[in-house]
Amino acid sequence: MCAKVRMISRYLLVSCGFMLVSFVHASSLPADGGEPGKAYKACVDAVAKPDKAAMVALCFAKDDPWIKKANLDYFTNETFQVAVRIEWPALRLIDVKITGGQLTGDDAEISVQGTALLQREEPTGDIVEVDRYPVKGTVKLQRKDGVWRYAGTEKLER
Repeated sequence: MCAKVRMISRYLLVSCGFMLVSFVHASSLPADGGEPGKAYKACVDAVAKPDKAAMVALCFAKDDPWIKKANLDYFTNETFQVAVRIEWPALRLIDVKITGGQLTGDDAEISVQGTALLQREEPTGDIVEVDRYPVKGTVKLQRKDGVWRYAGTEKLER
């Protein structure tokens, strides 16, 4: 009998958990993506410039594990730009147009389109363009400590 009660209790807890999740709903962002859109635009502008200090400040959370592991002094502005674009496809975008999005609590998903720019650093130290192609899709941002930052996951298609 106790096993049945435990099983029913687990079922009720799981069911209630699903019900609570369903009450959290997304709200639409304005066409420019609102505050998350402005944060993303500032981030990709810093990458395009390139400005290493601005990229760190505008694209990454203070506790970002990649930034913590990176030897920032090793990079120039240009080589850091290449590393960031290789690591995160949504930060390769130039000519970005934000067309709206969804907001759920501290998470946002914005709709974007633009041109992806892929670069690499040659053994000579020269930075060369490898590819350039149009993309559209979604980019995720997360609010931490009241500040929107790129969340590192996205769906971009050619």
